[in-house]
Amino acid sequence: MPLQQLRFLTNGHCRQRRALAGIPGGGSMQFPARFVYFVHPTHGASLIDTGYSPNFFVQTRRFPARFYRWLTPVTLDPHQHAAGVLTAHGIEPASIRTIFISHFHGDHIAGLAHFPTAQFVYRQAPYEQLMHHNVWSQVRHAFLVEALPADFLARSFPIDEAAFASGHDMLREFRHFDYFNDGSLILIDLPGHAEGHTGYYLQLASESIFYIVDACWDVEVLRNGWRIPWISRQLQSDYPAYERTQHRLRTWTIRTGQQVYACHCERTPTDETFACD
Repeated sequence: MPLQQLRFLTNGHCRQRRALAGIPGGGSMQFPARFVYFVHPTHGASLIDTGYSPNFFVQTRRFPARFYRWLTPVTLDPHQHAAGVLTAHGIEPASIRTIFISHFHGDHIAGLAHFPTAQFVYRQAPYEQLMHHNVWSQVRHAFLVEALPADFLARSFPIDEAAFASGHDMLREFRHFDYFNDGSLILIDLPGHAEGHTGYYLQLASESIFYIVDACWDVEVLRNGWRIPWISRQLQSDYPAYERTQHRLRTWTIRTGQQVYACHCERTPTDETFACD
């Protein structure tokens, strides 16, 4: 059952050196924070992540979380949280039933509190692992625990790792989980960048979208097999796994001839609606 609509939306950006993302050339550039809005014909409207939010500045006001803000200087309009962006596009934030959390980095969960009735879907084991870290280790893993709403667990529908099966057919390179059991939304295991890092294969009537989130920061770097520099490797949760994921993604793009879309890549179409016809 194909999705009825899909849209990449952006809310804020950070500025960082191009070289840290493995992009040739000097200087710095903006890395947009994106989230995804999609509509399932039965299960309604959902988001993948929420991007930044003005709450990010509250969540990083104290040490050690303030280091996160220093490392990735953020520019964000006060009304540019995900709910405000949806409203500006004529979408009622209260219509969002489910938020799929790709991973628990602050630039992906900072806006969760703006959706007080949505349900949260994420991988249970990585969440529990992060919650057992001390605050310094949580910041090292870019996890801002204050971003989680007070009733987060009450609205949670965590996924057990056993749900992910070995790949076959179109997605043979990856472990994956058909969430709605109709082929419209397939969660893809893309380890390395963060604990439980998850991508999404979304099926529309006329095309499919492989959203790899933060499995790379720039798709051209992925395609060309360029390595990120030493300091950026240290920021990955598991760099050897990160490299293996990139190899699988390159293999997949060559085999299928399809492209992938990354959260922070400037080539990812923003505000463009992928419709069912």
